[in-house]
Amino acid sequence: MKHMGNPLALSIGVVLMTGKMAFAQSAAADDGFRSADDIPNIIESANTPKESRVVGGLAPSFLERWSNFKQDLDEKTGFKFSLAYTHVLQAASSSNRWETGSGSQAEFDFTWELFGRNGTGPKGMIGGKFESRFNFLNATAPQSTAPAAGSIWSGAIGYGEQDPSISQLWYEQHLVRDRVLLRFGKIAPFTVFDYYKYKSPRVAFLGQPQNFNPTIPFPATALGIGGGARLKNGYYLAAGGFDANGKANRPGFDTLFEDREIFSIAEIGWAPDFVFGLEPGQDFRPGNDDYHLTVWHTDGRKNIGRPEGWGFTASAQKGFGNIVPYARYGYSNGGATSLKQFASLGAGFEDVFGYDSDAIGLGLSWGDPWNSALDNQYALEVFYRMQLTPQFALTPDVQVIFDPANDPASDVLGVFSLRGRIAL
Repeated sequence: MKHMGNPLALSIGVVLMTGKMAFAQSAAADDGFRSADDIPNIIESANTPKESRVVGGLAPSFLERWSNFKQDLDEKTGFKFSLAYTHVLQAASSSNRWETGSGSQAEFDFTWELFGRNGTGPKGMIGGKFESRFNFLNATAPQSTAPAAGSIWSGAIGYGEQDPSISQLWYEQHLVRDRVLLRFGKIAPFTVFDYYKYKSPRVAFLGQPQNFNPTIPFPATALGIGGGARLKNGYYLAAGGFDANGKANRPGFDTLFEDREIFSIAEIGWAPDFVFGLEPGQDFRPGNDDYHLTVWHTDGRKNIGRPEGWGFTASAQKGFGNIVPYARYGYSNGGATSLKQFASLGAGFEDVFGYDSDAIGLGLSWGDPWNSALDNQYALEVFYRMQLTPQFALTPDVQVIFDPANDPASDVLGVFSLRGRIAL
């Protein structure tokens, strides 16, 4: 199978030759990868008590019984799950265009720990996501609103249209006293690689430059394999190979084995708070520091006329108390993505206005299109996530796009969004 052996061998080689996995997020235990949008961390966030403006939230007696039911189910069977509904309202306006969008995402996330419960041995579990994405009250999905108004990138990445489907279904195996992790099946590579703390259109930035790195041609979800290991002194490695034509609403065996066009990726990083030799089952909290270099390659995709390409991304974030600044740069060679270069910098502000679960994000971005006839595009994005109840967060988001690449007649494009998310 064309190129299939290389990324798979790289993934397995990383796992077998090194020593420890480096994927969890600051609010989660040592299951899964670090992204806020990885399934174990979505579940962990939904199940974690949050400080909010409305103490106890709505229907507190029901929610208490709901929480007790989920906890009892986990203790007896190792099955965890969460339900979430997210809605985005968006408007994009320039000097000569006006576009609006409205769309929703409904999701059921689950993990089932089959082996190694309560630290009895190497952990093995199944993870999956059932979801639907749809327009609501508007003909345009939020993902398409900003591009329709002239932007070269989306102002609400991930909020398009998708029929109800099992978008992810994978098996994850921890090895060597939880020091190594291997995951295979239908995976969302976006949630696994090129991590930084505010990379989540569900709970952080909405715009594509601050989320779905526009110089990496990630397949949305795809059949493949990924693995990684934590090394001594906070260093980590990760690698994977995936079907470049993977889609959330299709199993993908036809494109993987017939088209044989592969997206492969590898990453090396340093997160100083990572330690070597954690006991199985011990909570793992990596903190706010992360520095990594990611490299990727994709085969040409004949069916859509996309050429072969490769590229790299460098990323750094450093926590200073409740402030977490970051800087990122990406380069793409060969025309596999719409941008040749991309850069962003900004900061997240945690625990704002006295609320532990509230956060503000401020990000600047720049994109250099492959099409030399298009201007460079610049953007400023600000969001404020307010935890109104323990289950419901409301997030206003403003993006100001300068020199929108696909609307040379306009100097400025404003994108205004309101996101509401309930997670149970």
